[in-house]
Amino acid sequence: MGAMAMNLLLLGARAAMALVWLYNGLWLKIVLRDPHHRAIVASVFGTNGWGADLALFGIGGAETLLALGIASGMASRFVNGFQIAVLLAMNVLGIAFGDGGIAHPVGLLIQNLPLVCCAALVMIQGPGPFVVRLRKYGS
Repeated sequence: MGAMAMNLLLLGARAAMALVWLYNGLWLKIVLRDPHHRAIVASVFGTNGWGADLALFGIGGAETLLALGIASGMASRFVNGFQIAVLLAMNVLGIAFGDGGIAHPVGLLIQNLPLVCCAALVMIQGPGPFVVRLRKYGS
Protein backbone atom coordinates (compact mmCIF):
# COMPACT_ATOMS: atom_id res chain seq x y z
CA MET A 1 0.00 0.00 0.00
CA GLY A 2 1.35 3.39 -0.94
CA ALA A 3 1.94 6.21 1.52
CA MET A 4 -0.96 8.28 0.18
CA ALA A 5 -3.38 5.36 0.44
CA MET A 6 -2.22 4.61 4.00
CA ASN A 7 -2.63 8.26 4.99
CA LEU A 8 -6.17 8.31 3.61
CA LEU A 9 -6.98 5.05 5.42
CA LEU A 10 -5.65 6.42 8.72
CA LEU A 11 -7.47 9.73 8.32
CA GLY A 12 -10.67 7.87 7.47
CA ALA A 13 -10.28 5.58 10.47
CA ARG A 14 -9.78 8.57 12.80
CA ALA A 15 -12.78 10.38 11.31
CA ALA A 16 -15.02 7.31 11.61
CA MET A 17 -14.01 6.69 15.23
CA ALA A 18 -14.48 10.33 16.20
CA LEU A 19 -17.94 10.37 14.62
CA VAL A 20 -18.97 7.22 16.52
CA TRP A 21 -17.97 8.79 19.85
CA LEU A 22 -19.55 12.16 18.97
CA TYR A 23 -22.80 10.47 18.02
CA ASN A 24 -22.94 8.33 21.15
CA GLY A 25 -21.63 10.98 23.53
CA LEU A 26 -22.69 14.41 22.35
CA TRP A 27 -25.82 13.53 20.42
CA LEU A 28 -27.37 10.57 22.27
CA LYS A 29 -26.28 11.28 25.83
CA ILE A 30 -26.10 15.10 26.02
CA VAL A 31 -28.44 16.51 23.37
CA LEU A 32 -31.17 13.84 23.21
CA ARG A 33 -30.65 12.27 26.66
CA ASP A 34 -31.66 8.99 25.03
CA PRO A 35 -33.95 6.98 27.35
CA HIS A 36 -32.28 3.67 26.46
CA HIS A 37 -28.80 4.97 27.33
CA ARG A 38 -30.19 6.61 30.49
CA ALA A 39 -31.77 3.32 31.59
CA ILE A 40 -28.49 1.45 31.16
CA VAL A 41 -26.57 4.13 33.06
CA ALA A 42 -29.19 4.11 35.84
CA SER A 43 -28.89 0.32 36.14
CA VAL A 44 -25.10 0.27 36.15
CA PHE A 45 -24.75 3.07 38.71
CA GLY A 46 -27.79 2.05 40.75
CA THR A 47 -29.26 5.52 40.60
CA ASN A 48 -32.26 7.20 39.07
CA GLY A 49 -33.59 10.72 38.69
CA TRP A 50 -31.00 13.49 38.63
CA GLY A 51 -28.18 11.06 39.49
CA ALA A 52 -28.75 9.13 36.27
CA ASP A 53 -29.00 12.38 34.31
CA LEU A 54 -25.74 13.65 35.81
CA ALA A 55 -23.96 10.36 35.10
CA LEU A 56 -25.31 10.33 31.54
CA PHE A 57 -24.09 13.90 31.00
CA GLY A 58 -20.66 13.07 32.45
CA ILE A 59 -20.25 9.99 30.28
CA GLY A 60 -21.44 11.90 27.22
CA GLY A 61 -18.96 14.68 27.96
CA ALA A 62 -16.12 12.20 28.36
CA GLU A 63 -17.07 10.49 25.09
CA THR A 64 -17.13 13.87 23.35
CA LEU A 65 -13.64 14.68 24.67
CA LEU A 66 -12.44 11.28 23.49
CA ALA A 67 -13.83 12.07 20.02
CA LEU A 68 -11.87 15.33 19.97
CA GLY A 69 -8.71 13.53 21.07
CA ILE A 70 -9.11 10.95 18.31
CA ALA A 71 -9.85 13.58 15.67
CA SER A 72 -6.83 15.66 16.70
CA GLY A 73 -4.41 12.77 16.22
CA MET A 74 -2.47 13.91 19.29
CA ALA A 75 -0.93 11.19 21.48
CA SER A 76 -2.55 8.69 19.13
CA ARG A 77 -1.10 5.54 20.65
CA PHE A 78 -2.26 6.49 24.13
CA VAL A 79 -5.65 7.84 22.99
CA ASN A 80 -6.44 4.77 20.89
CA GLY A 81 -5.28 2.35 23.57
CA PHE A 82 -7.41 4.25 26.06
CA GLN A 83 -10.31 4.12 23.61
CA ILE A 84 -10.09 0.31 23.41
CA ALA A 85 -9.95 0.05 27.21
CA VAL A 86 -12.94 2.40 27.64
CA LEU A 87 -14.96 0.54 25.03
CA LEU A 88 -14.21 -2.81 26.67
CA ALA A 89 -15.05 -1.45 30.14
CA MET A 90 -18.31 0.13 28.97
CA ASN A 91 -19.39 -3.06 27.22
CA VAL A 92 -18.53 -5.29 30.17
CA LEU A 93 -20.22 -2.98 32.69
CA GLY A 94 -23.30 -2.55 30.51
CA ILE A 95 -23.66 -6.28 29.94
CA ALA A 96 -22.88 -7.33 33.52
CA PHE A 97 -24.79 -4.64 35.42
CA GLY A 98 -27.27 -3.26 32.87
CA ASP A 99 -30.20 -5.38 34.13
CA GLY A 100 -30.92 -6.68 30.64
CA GLY A 101 -30.88 -3.20 29.09
CA ILE A 102 -28.58 -4.50 26.40
CA ALA A 103 -30.87 -6.90 24.55
CA HIS A 104 -28.19 -8.55 22.40
CA PRO A 105 -24.81 -8.51 24.20
CA VAL A 106 -23.03 -10.61 21.57
CA GLY A 107 -24.33 -8.28 18.86
CA LEU A 108 -22.98 -5.30 20.81
CA LEU A 109 -19.54 -6.86 20.97
CA ILE A 110 -19.61 -7.69 17.26
CA GLN A 111 -20.75 -4.15 16.37
CA ASN A 112 -17.80 -2.73 18.29
CA LEU A 113 -15.19 -4.87 16.51
CA PRO A 114 -14.72 -2.41 13.60
CA LEU A 115 -14.08 0.40 16.10
CA VAL A 116 -11.48 -1.71 17.90
CA CYS A 117 -9.85 -2.63 14.57
CA CYS A 118 -9.64 1.04 13.54
CA ALA A 119 -8.15 1.96 16.92
CA ALA A 120 -5.60 -0.85 16.64
CA LEU A 121 -4.68 0.27 13.11
CA VAL A 122 -4.02 3.85 14.26
CA MET A 123 -2.11 2.60 17.32
CA ILE A 124 0.18 0.51 15.10
CA GLN A 125 0.57 2.80 12.08
CA GLY A 126 0.35 6.20 13.76
CA PRO A 127 -2.27 8.91 13.25
CA GLY A 128 -1.60 9.73 9.61
CA PRO A 129 -2.01 13.28 8.26
CA PHE A 130 -3.52 16.41 9.80
CA VAL A 131 -2.36 15.97 13.38
CA VAL A 132 -2.79 18.87 15.76
CA ARG A 133 0.60 19.95 17.12
CA LEU A 134 1.03 22.10 20.21
CA ARG A 135 3.54 24.92 19.98
CA LYS A 136 6.19 25.31 22.62
CA TYR A 137 6.45 28.89 23.79
CA GLY A 138 9.36 30.42 25.64
CA SER A 139 11.92 27.80 24.67
